[in-house]
Amino acid sequence: MRLDLDGLYGAIDNDAAFAQIGDRVAEAVGMRSAVIVELNVSGEASALHANGYWSAEDLGVYVERFAATDPWTSLAIQVGNFGRAAALDAHMSPKAFLQTELYNDFFKTIGDDTARCLGVMPELGKRGLMVAVHKAAITTAFDAEEAARLDAVYSHLRRVMNLRRMFERERHRSGVLQDLADHSDHALLRVDTDLRVLGLSFSAKLMLDQHDGLAISRSRLVASQVMEGRIKAAVAAVIGKAGASNFGLLCHRPSGLRPYRIAVLPAGFEGSAGAILKITDPEYELAPSALSALQSAYGLSAMEVELARGILADQSLEEIADGRAVRRETIKTQLKSLFTKTHTNRQSALMKLLCTFPLGRSQ
Repeated sequence: MRLDLDGLYGAIDNDAAFAQIGDRVAEAVGMRSAVIVELNVSGEASALHANGYWSAEDLGVYVERFAATDPWTSLAIQVGNFGRAAALDAHMSPKAFLQTELYNDFFKTIGDDTARCLGVMPELGKRGLMVAVHKAAITTAFDAEEAARLDAVYSHLRRVMNLRRMFERERHRSGVLQDLADHSDHALLRVDTDLRVLGLSFSAKLMLDQHDGLAISRSRLVASQVMEGRIKAAVAAVIGKAGASNFGLLCHRPSGLRPYRIAVLPAGFEGSAGAILKITDPEYELAPSALSALQSAYGLSAMEVELARGILADQSLEEIADGRAVRRETIKTQLKSLFTKTHTNRQSALMKLLCTFPLGRSQ
């Protein structure tokens, strides 16, 4: 059975989709209901998401009266198959479950005939997700294929929830996701495999309005035929997770200015939902705050930071040495130190890191 994950990944930055994440998990696994519990390091529930099978009132009753004593939760801990799907109906039969308080005082009162559970319990003592999908008492027991589907969905769900938390933190600081992009000095675009523009920052709009090697036409990113082909290939590889996790490209400009640097990054979405293009204009200089962030992130000296800025500005080692009135051997020594501290081994790898590092800039 092919997993349908589009709706699941749509929950990352869409509040309405996130409110239905329980439904999306149930659909992806092929079950009628699902419950997702976010656990803190103490094993306490910090958030709970269930599909529309239960009303909001029913969910409140479960959380208040039954969540702490749910027999399936304690059973999952006893089974100990942490991080992997466990068919709990193999350890507690539907007949046995029908004798529990959870069934008689809750499920039965709302007309729910659920009596089989397939669940994943995270490793104890760590923050994680507890996920359970369900069947009615009269259905067949969970099999290995259904457990494998839940394992596959669970892996994607963890990624979705991590990305969701990241977006919520950024949204909290910036108000809304678009504001976050617009307040960034970077030109950021989200595109699909056909280079249709799914979203862009204000800086990207200003850059593309110049029509200097890159532009938007009919909601698509356009460039020279060769450049479009390269960007499409990089986007397809990133979305398909083939080879490197990100790509660096140079886009030459008709104006004769230095080429744009394009970092193609995974957006955390599946299918045609897209990749992120971060476009850097080397005609801009790094802002002091960006230099400070770079220095702090990698423990660089002031001279190493200046060297990194020169490399990102497309200067040769000779030009950097002349500009600082030092010998080329001095620059080469600092470059070796820069490689060591940034865990790179050649100038192209360092350039790729600098292009994808979250730097600010000033004109």
